[in-house]
Amino acid sequence: FAKQHPAGGPGRANLMFSTLRSAFNAQPDRAFLLGTLGRLWMAGVAIDWTATHAGRRRRIPLPGHPFKGEEPKAEPPADRHVHVWPNGLRIVYQTQTEAEHFYRDIFEKEIYRRHGVELRDGACIFDVGANIGAFMLYAHQACRDAQIYSFEPAPPMFEKLRLNAALNQVRARLFNFGLSDHAGTAGFTFYPRSSGMSSFHADKEQEKEVLRLMMKSEREAGVEGVDELMGCADDFLEERFRSESFECRLRTLSDVIEDCAVEWIDLLKIDVQKAELAVLQGIREEHWPSIGQIVLEVHDLDGRLDRIVGLLAARGFAVTVEQDELLQGSVLYNLFAVRAGAGPGEAARERQ
Repeated sequence: FAKQHPAGGPGRANLMFSTLRSAFNAQPDRAFLLGTLGRLWMAGVAIDWTATHAGRRRRIPLPGHPFKGEEPKAEPPADRHVHVWPNGLRIVYQTQTEAEHFYRDIFEKEIYRRHGVELRDGACIFDVGANIGAFMLYAHQACRDAQIYSFEPAPPMFEKLRLNAALNQVRARLFNFGLSDHAGTAGFTFYPRSSGMSSFHADKEQEKEVLRLMMKSEREAGVEGVDELMGCADDFLEERFRSESFECRLRTLSDVIEDCAVEWIDLLKIDVQKAELAVLQGIREEHWPSIGQIVLEVHDLDGRLDRIVGLLAARGFAVTVEQDELLQGSVLYNLFAVRAGAGPGEAARERQ
């Protein structure tokens, strides 16, 4: 009956969401309804989020002086989406679906800490392609006194990165520019509903194909609801990849190393949507001995994976490459590079 409604239009009538849970769903009613609101928002419906809190506000008396020895936590503006992860971290997110995906990959699967990659207390970590700062928050929890440098070129995401650092009292240096093989500016395509796939080298059809492969893998794995989504995949993907454009600054990693007087990088994490080779090419030869470990996502276009493996092997790294099960058949790979026996002292001797 709902599909016959004339307001639906071709393809859109298939996007139907229940406001009441079934008798077999043990989820609390409010949680189920909020989940439906989130899915409606993803489909492009404007949601009055303030109305979801109507009648639930209450005042809590607080002392009229600051708590001794504690820094006040920043509170996000009322119109920001705030989510609490299972580990208790409060985050401002772009979409809840992405935020939950980041949590599973980074905190539960620990995808940046495999194949010999280690994080020590006091580690210096470069987070290139920070997005909302999920890896920044992971590093903050994993290493006491970590020195974190986070880079995010897109202005909307940089603001969320800044808020998440403040909300969770993370001491990190945040940079609102991208890293490349040269300094300057470049056009950046931002996908508000798929922020993790935003890029200096955007290709909407390539991005769509990656999501199609992921949906196909999820359907084969029996994930609930994917069959219905596949039935209107074209409309869904077109909506997911509506874009905005920004002109963003670029710098090289070597410039940052020199400007910040960085002597040693324990881990260089790179997730920059097809700009990964340019980031590596922005490292001058004298700075390579100062990098101990590298983890990056590689888009294997025009033989790029082999080029990067060769570049890192020639500079003394042992390299491991793997591909996520959901991304089998795509051009996306994860690469882990570890320099055996490397450390700050060894780097200083090599520079001499």
